[in-house]
Amino acid sequence: MHYWKKSCITLSLATVLLSGCSVFKDEPDSRAQRQQVKLDIPAELATPRQPGKYDIPQSDGVVGDVADKSPVLVLATASSSRITDEAEKLARVMFERNDLTGDLIPFLKAQISNYFAAENIDINATDSDKLNFETGWIKGYRTEGFWFWQDEQQVDEARYAINIEPRPHGRTATVKVTLLEHRYFDKQAQLSKATVRDNEVALLNGLINQVAVAEIETAIANRDRVPEVGLEPGLNSAGDPAFITQQSIDVTWSQLEPVFEQLNFTVNDINRSAFTYYVSYSKPSRGMWSTLMGQEPPPVLPIAESDYQIVLQRAAAGTVITLLTKEGKPLAADTVVAAYDPFVAAIKAAKVEL
Repeated sequence: MHYWKKSCITLSLATVLLSGCSVFKDEPDSRAQRQQVKLDIPAELATPRQPGKYDIPQSDGVVGDVADKSPVLVLATASSSRITDEAEKLARVMFERNDLTGDLIPFLKAQISNYFAAENIDINATDSDKLNFETGWIKGYRTEGFWFWQDEQQVDEARYAINIEPRPHGRTATVKVTLLEHRYFDKQAQLSKATVRDNEVALLNGLINQVAVAEIETAIANRDRVPEVGLEPGLNSAGDPAFITQQSIDVTWSQLEPVFEQLNFTVNDINRSAFTYYVSYSKPSRGMWSTLMGQEPPPVLPIAESDYQIVLQRAAAGTVITLLTKEGKPLAADTVVAAYDPFVAAIKAAKVEL
């Protein structure tokens, strides 16, 4: 009996020693040999869905160009420019008509011409509408040497197409730049697909900056320009006293609100279909600070503080502006004549064309 216990103790000690030795052996990790277990689905049962959201697709072995720097971004620095949905792939930008551009298409044509003229680069229209252009060779240089011994070596040259695509309504248009030809004299100047787009976007950004500068120059000129007032007293179609401007009714409608601010009118409601403003008038007061600064007093109308209607009507000469009481009755002729000078002063202060 005692012999059996001793044998068990000896066997257990040997087992522990053997297992302890295995700790120091370099055995392969069995986890690397595990395989995905597939379930055997009976024929009468549907196979469960296998989500493939995170599956890595098989590569076909084709090696593509990988850019080693961030792509050049389209910079919509002009107030009229807007980034399009294709900006990540195409060198393209949208322009919208505003007060600084005027008629959009002639403005864009002029700025494209001015940009390449300043860069001394030839550009030619390729269609009768002059919406598609091709540039001459634009050369790229690299500076070599030091100080007085610096020299510029031409490394490449390229030609581009510039396309203006106006929308039917004429208020927006897209401008796209496309590389036509590229020649290089240095292997380092060879263009990859990513570099082609970068060069196209760089040229497009130059055109956008040209538009931005032109807009700033126009804004400065408009700020310093004393507007010519074409408003004149006259009669409307019913023979009532009114003001007449040569501007169209749409232009007049869009420019009246800045004039109302100068005259201290408050717009309560509008009826665009009837071209009617419903306003309230209060006498403007000149503040102490304006008096000390020597500013001109605000124009004062010869009417009582009350509610009024201002109605626009189309006419052969342009647009007729009629001042009515809140009940819709025309103001007296002498009142309209006396209100002419304050209206002119307000138009000049608002710097609009009426």
